[in-house]
Amino acid sequence: MKRTLFDWTALADRGTFIAGIEYFLTDRGQIFQHFQRWGEERSLPVYFWNPGCSSIQQLGNREAENTVRTVFQPTTLAERDRDMIQYLLDTQQPGIFLLEGVLQFDERGQLSDRLIYQLSNAFQQLSWGNSCQYWVLLAEQIELPPSLQPFIPVLINALPNLQQITQTVEQFCQSRPNLHTDANARTRLARACQGLTVGEIDLVLVQSLPFARAVRQLAQMVLSYKLAKLSGRGLDFIADPDVPTAAGLDLLDARLDRISALFNPEAQKQYGLKFPRGLILWGPPGTGKSLSAKLAAQKMGVPLMAVDWASISSDRELRFLLATAEAMAPVVLYFDDFDKGFAGWDSNADGGLSKRRAGKLLTWMQEHQSQVFVIATVNRLGMLPLELQRRVDDIYFVDLPHDGVRYDIFNLHLAKYFPAFREAQKTGISPWTDDQWHVLLTEYRLCTPAEIGNAVRRVAEEKYFQLDRAGRLGDPLEISFEEMKQQRWHFTPAMIREENQMLEIRNNATFAKPVAGPDRSKFARPRKELFQSDEEEPAQLTAT
Repeated sequence: MKRTLFDWTALADRGTFIAGIEYFLTDRGQIFQHFQRWGEERSLPVYFWNPGCSSIQQLGNREAENTVRTVFQPTTLAERDRDMIQYLLDTQQPGIFLLEGVLQFDERGQLSDRLIYQLSNAFQQLSWGNSCQYWVLLAEQIELPPSLQPFIPVLINALPNLQQITQTVEQFCQSRPNLHTDANARTRLARACQGLTVGEIDLVLVQSLPFARAVRQLAQMVLSYKLAKLSGRGLDFIADPDVPTAAGLDLLDARLDRISALFNPEAQKQYGLKFPRGLILWGPPGTGKSLSAKLAAQKMGVPLMAVDWASISSDRELRFLLATAEAMAPVVLYFDDFDKGFAGWDSNADGGLSKRRAGKLLTWMQEHQSQVFVIATVNRLGMLPLELQRRVDDIYFVDLPHDGVRYDIFNLHLAKYFPAFREAQKTGISPWTDDQWHVLLTEYRLCTPAEIGNAVRRVAEEKYFQLDRAGRLGDPLEISFEEMKQQRWHFTPAMIREENQMLEIRNNATFAKPVAGPDRSKFARPRKELFQSDEEEPAQLTAT
């Protein structure tokens, strides 16, 4: 685990004259304030430079509106066009130098040989000299080559945790007594701020304040800002599922109940139980893996943060992802179609970048202590590295549903469009007979849950069109058994269309746990003997 910004003082006191600090640009003001204080404690001036400065700037304080603010004060030290590293090597000016933009990485994420030699020379010169000069290299991400890592420790300015954010929100609300608030609203605002930097929280709150009269409105504005920001970096919060529940997940639900209990901090503090790392949902396309993941987060009562692993193209993006997830804990980190991001990952076609990022993810999954639960959906489990498969606690197989589950799936989707089926959910009396249901379940036996949902939606669209043409908009939608049955022959199920691929996936299902138990519904089919067809009854086969 990397050391934080506040470890700099201990390093400086022990003779560490060069250090790197990873930070977000919005937190620059807080970093200036910390180093101003540390400079005063050591009777050293604090300087700042980046390629946008005309010369090295000295940090100073200015009182304004009963607050002390850090300001730049021009100096006669090195001008913009000078080689800053070489200038500092040549000068004996004492002080703490905050250097931003000095670490210039090429497209491969590497420093130039010249800069590497300059920094190694600086380590020797500052360690042996008497200039009392400290360098702090600032960058959003620092990946030093192995030759420099022993000389330059890298610290991080970590994202604030929920407790720190709550304190910031409380102070903000107390300083604005005219802002309507309550405890629930402040809690919502603190949750909305998770995943943002301290400086970013201050900026967004101040900028949103003129448009909000209540903390609840502020929370929604901050959340909208965060969603837009994360979406631009390949992250997203999954919208609410389009159905309130998923059928046929009784075994998975039982496991999720136990995981939900482990979100309680007492599980770790008092009982020493380790928070689980995650699970994999494996199965053919369209069987409801993504919906299961969304409903899992809903069941556990935590946010779900989705990421496209294949879109993570740099170490910087991966580190941002993991840091954001930890800052937002408790949270479900959701990777959809996870296996696609590992196609050819071990071929070194990209110079080993994919393998290195996979390794960093594996290390994080093994070592992180935050309440971040990983859920990944895959079609082909074999494409995932074995090391990754071993990092998760459970692998569940989401297969085609049995008849009892298929019946529940039909009714979930039918109730979305047809009032008669919404009423049936209350009364328990279906508009169709059991014999009709037996026929329908047989017709759709090779269909995935997604295909069943699409079939119901298409019938609903056709019924709406008929009402529109008849000038009867406003009348409720109605559906007959025959219409639902006929819709089955308007498409070819994936189990038939992509038979080889689907069977290959299903044939390996013994390596995972099932998400559903045996069919115990009234539509359960009797167990068949070997070579027995659907039309044959067990008694008939035995009689022969």
